[in-house]
Amino acid sequence: MNIIPWRVRAAISNHFPLAYHLTSNLFRKREGAEYWDKNLAEWWEHDVRRWPTKSKIISERCDPAGALIDIACGNGSILRDLRKLGFQNLSGLEISKYAVNRLREEGFTMFQGTLPRIPVPDQSFDTVIASQVLEHIIRRNTFASEISRIMKPGGQAFIFVPNDCLGPIDEPEHVIKYNRKTFESFLNRHFDDVSVEIVKDANFAMSVLLGHVRKSATKGLRS
Repeated sequence: MNIIPWRVRAAISNHFPLAYHLTSNLFRKREGAEYWDKNLAEWWEHDVRRWPTKSKIISERCDPAGALIDIACGNGSILRDLRKLGFQNLSGLEISKYAVNRLREEGFTMFQGTLPRIPVPDQSFDTVIASQVLEHIIRRNTFASEISRIMKPGGQAFIFVPNDCLGPIDEPEHVIKYNRKTFESFLNRHFDDVSVEIVKDANFAMSVLLGHVRKSATKGLRS
């Protein structure tokens, strides 16, 4: 890919992001559980792994007594922030066994698995968080359907993605770049009530898009 002029590569990344991602990662080992074990162990307490503004937004829109899960929760910074704010029924999902074990020791209910599948029972959670996860997933429709599946009727999800930045030309792990319009269009295909807003977290220079979605209280699983 590096022999192709940057402008051409940028155009391919913007218009054909999945093709760019697959081509640029053709000879690159995909990050698995061992990679994330090492990465999270090194960065566990660093501020780059904390999202205080996201935690505040979530806490203000959720019932602290409800069941909540953070998908690909990393070092559990959002879960730990929410616990400090009075939330108790907190779960996380991670590919990293290191993170799963460490967060279990801290008293969180943890699941280990590889996305896009979410290995938890149907209609288990009032709130689902997916913080800057969607842009990493090739089978995004499956992932969104899984989020809907595990939400209780009337449940909600907070889905964060980079705001029109960090496409695969910038982040080889990313498979797509969303702007507000394309993000809202994607979410509307999977959820009953969708709003999208721009959020600026206190710890980061770049803004992110927050998709706040709800599942109808009158229906069970979506077809």
